[in-house]
Amino acid sequence: MTFDARTSQVEDRPTPDRDAMESLVHRVRAAVRRSCPPYLAAQAEDIAQEVLIQLLRKLEKTEGKSEFSSIYLMKAAHGATVDEIRRRIRRREQTGREDEMLENESQWPDPEQRTLARSLGREIRRCLATIVPSRRTAVTLHLLGCPVPEVSRRLGCSEKSADNRVYRGMKDLRDCLEAKGLRP
Repeated sequence: MTFDARTSQVEDRPTPDRDAMESLVHRVRAAVRRSCPPYLAAQAEDIAQEVLIQLLRKLEKTEGKSEFSSIYLMKAAHGATVDEIRRRIRRREQTGREDEMLENESQWPDPEQRTLARSLGREIRRCLATIVPSRRTAVTLHLLGCPVPEVSRRLGCSEKSADNRVYRGMKDLRDCLEAKGLRP
């Protein structure tokens, strides 16, 4: 049973499983941490709460019958982060921590590091192109943050097979990068 504040009545709606909700909260917080720029780190929990509210509304509409993929959660976290950035720009907020913002900006990569990162990205894409297609797809999903069970579901294979494809594909990727003189 749940309490509906709008109608002040108790309703018989299915409530999500506690373990499933804790897992969802953990996954949302991780997605927000990955998408949040350094100067918004203090607001990461607020952004995560916004994402959770959106997801709970979606669960209410579907009567709790939805599962959220890692990619869906990343997109929701990214959208909420962008919304927060836009709100700050509209309000022209001053946090009172100008020194902290300047310090965080100095931690951002300089142009040379960004150029090196772009060239590394190109080399990774080139190495991915040389990997066996089934492993390439598994590695790409893995690098996008999908857990092995989701990779398995998307590829339509067993979890063991998906795990092997990810493991062997990552080894192929490392070997290719090392052959080009790039090491992790």
